[in-house]
Amino acid sequence: MTIALALAIPLAPVRSDQVDVSWPKAGQPAASTVAMFMPYRPLQLDVSLSCSAVSTAAGSAPVTAFSTFPPDADGARQWGMSLVVRDQQLFLSVADREHALGKAPSTGCSYRVHAEDQQLVVSVADGSQTRELTRIDALVPQVVAFVTDLPPEQAGAVSAHAQADARFQTSPTPLKLILMIGCALGILACLIAGFRFFGTRERPREVNAGRRRVADLVWTGLVAAGVAAWGILGPQSVDDGWFLGMHRNFDAAGYAGDYYMSFNAAETPAVGLQYLFAPLFHFSWAPLWVRIPAMLAGIAIWALVLGIVRLVRRYTDRPRVPHWLLAAAFFVAWMPGGAGLRPEPFVALCVAVSGYAAVRAHLTNAPAWLLVGAVAAGLAFTVTSTGFLAVIPLAIGLVQTCRRLTGVRDRVALVVLALAAMTVAVPIAFQDTGLGGFLDSAGARYWYGADLSWYHEFNRYQMLLGGGISDEFLFEQHPMRRLPVLLSIGLTVIVLALRLRHRGGSTFSGPFGWPFAWYGLGLASLVFTPTKIGSHFFALAFFTVLVLAFGLSGLPRAFAREHVGWVVRLSALFLVLLLTSVSFSGINSWWAYDRLGMPELNKKLLHGLLANPALILVAGVAAAGVIMLIIRRYFGRARDAAPSPVRWIGWTAVAIAGLSVLLMPPLTAGLLAKAAVNQHNRGAWSTVSANLHSVTGSTCGAADAIRVDGEGADRPLSQVLAEQDGPTLVDWPISFWFPCARLPQLADGLLEPPATVVVAPGPYRFDGDLTRIAKPHGGAFAPMTKVAAYRELPSRLINDPELSGLLLEVDYRYPVDGYDVRKTTADQPGWHRDPPYANRDYTGQAPPSS
Repeated sequence: MTIALALAIPLAPVRSDQVDVSWPKAGQPAASTVAMFMPYRPLQLDVSLSCSAVSTAAGSAPVTAFSTFPPDADGARQWGMSLVVRDQQLFLSVADREHALGKAPSTGCSYRVHAEDQQLVVSVADGSQTRELTRIDALVPQVVAFVTDLPPEQAGAVSAHAQADARFQTSPTPLKLILMIGCALGILACLIAGFRFFGTRERPREVNAGRRRVADLVWTGLVAAGVAAWGILGPQSVDDGWFLGMHRNFDAAGYAGDYYMSFNAAETPAVGLQYLFAPLFHFSWAPLWVRIPAMLAGIAIWALVLGIVRLVRRYTDRPRVPHWLLAAAFFVAWMPGGAGLRPEPFVALCVAVSGYAAVRAHLTNAPAWLLVGAVAAGLAFTVTSTGFLAVIPLAIGLVQTCRRLTGVRDRVALVVLALAAMTVAVPIAFQDTGLGGFLDSAGARYWYGADLSWYHEFNRYQMLLGGGISDEFLFEQHPMRRLPVLLSIGLTVIVLALRLRHRGGSTFSGPFGWPFAWYGLGLASLVFTPTKIGSHFFALAFFTVLVLAFGLSGLPRAFAREHVGWVVRLSALFLVLLLTSVSFSGINSWWAYDRLGMPELNKKLLHGLLANPALILVAGVAAAGVIMLIIRRYFGRARDAAPSPVRWIGWTAVAIAGLSVLLMPPLTAGLLAKAAVNQHNRGAWSTVSANLHSVTGSTCGAADAIRVDGEGADRPLSQVLAEQDGPTLVDWPISFWFPCARLPQLADGLLEPPATVVVAPGPYRFDGDLTRIAKPHGGAFAPMTKVAAYRELPSRLINDPELSGLLLEVDYRYPVDGYDVRKTTADQPGWHRDPPYANRDYTGQAPPSS
């Protein structure tokens, strides 16, 4: 029943906003006004023009009776529509073609233009008679303004009415609410039934449980403190500003849209985070505060990782994982993406719940815990496209559990209950939309954004490793981002070789070896994600922690007990040495404002010494010698029966990997701390200082440190923004650091005109400009370029003279409020779709595959 209800939810009717735009304003004469539609084309456009405006026109000079573009704007003939009077004849220009409509039949008639779907019809009404003049196959024209050059005495001769494209502004009907409540109750019932029938447990006694519990709590406190410190110190992720735009426009639009790109298309089904954190974001937009959800997710991931380690410690005789190693592995895996607004931390959290549930179900003989993992997997689908990674631990856990269950009916019941629990994704993802809305949003985001096929997977590694990449992705190549990915791949390969060599009773058999299977399957699954950026590796963070911790703690025992010879150990040493060297060969590059004050910027750390294979090998050999000496002194003799040189090779491989894991967190934190100190010493602003001000008071971020010269005064940008009329568009690469700027609203199928623009500095300017360009990404603010001019106001970041010219004032050709907006609602089936804009005709853009 739960599954049936979930299948019905996307098809249930929804309540859709119908937005009608009328020009001119009631009681006012027709005058040109800016009216930027977003997306660019309304669903319908109706224009009425009195025949008297044609028949009484004086002279032969052309007069624009009506146009959706300024007549001289770029693209006006191709994308817009105009009615022009010339020699007392009316001409229609649309889709780059002109159509002669002739002279007016009489002075009392009126012309009507109706555009809808792919038809544009021109008719003339004279009394009770209506005659069609022409019918053209054309899309509804784009509208950026309502323009007329008719003289004031004919101001009442022209009017227009448009239905804006607010297709994603939908809400549930009573029937849909009933279905969602029924589905939620069904999921709860499935969980209760699962624990009723599959909730058996085995609880062995644990030795020194109290002392170990205290150690767990102490280390959890230390990790939480480290997470909080990283929230202040950590860098911005590349897309923080992008995702911030989605969150900040959520209340205005009523849905989570792309905001800067893809015509603000809804992010369905990846809407879970917007619903979850909307209340928190009402409190503050300061960078540190909006990082709190990701920080809490990090602490929860640590708790679940620690929980798995405790389960393995209690129920198996596998190698013990020391807290210090687990904490180091956690920070290596978590720091590259744990302080940002990207969705990967929350995918990693859902994956962690799924993984913990699978391990607990197996070790405690309580299959019902798999249903908890199924709920987590369902929630992961509402986060982002990489959410499917949460299915991997669940699937492996189901396979292992079904092998233990003797009855076919029990196996079928468990699998069906798990599927029902996963349907938690449906009422969340389709809470406000239907199947048609999902298809529209997916099509738009594919056409204008993520469109790489599986065979482009190497692009992701090319960004990570460098070579043939533009400077735009240098930040992906930082050692902090390389090491967890490459070292985890290396350890997975080594463990796989050991398992193939020693299948029975291997150190890495059972749940102790599951993380390596999870990680390998996760890497393989990423091949099929549509975007190919390095940030998606962070979705594997939970797997990465366990692979590093279990691998480094388990390899010494595996080498010793499984009688691994010098060939395998030397191969392991070569692989670890190679991957560590490659990891540290990445340059010290950062995104946007995190570059300020950074030592050794865009250079290899310590002049490349950390990447020198010879020095790495010497350090590993020395560390291995110390380890072997400690073993001999405190344990009497080596537990490894291999000759001393062979043991040394194995310990050197483990020591190199372990030293890298221990070194990376303090090295990365030290670089960012040093950058903040450098900025402080020269009296300049830094991202760390902005976060510290969030703790002690309020801050407007970078706007406090940008000075604007104008009207004989030198004022902070925060003051300028507070005093101006109208919103400020902040380019997405930097908007994370401008919490006090009010962003323009994208709602009701319209674009609120920004009064100013804060542009991204230096090489990031192009990325920001993409939001004001129709191609290739469907920039949501592209209509501005047709009706506005930019005037640069002298501005600069204090004591950072290279960062200047950051503020643009927007001058519009016409007034911006000369129309009325009326909003009503109408019910429509969940599968309803409006005319698509993910095609070549909409903007003239080629298909993604080309």
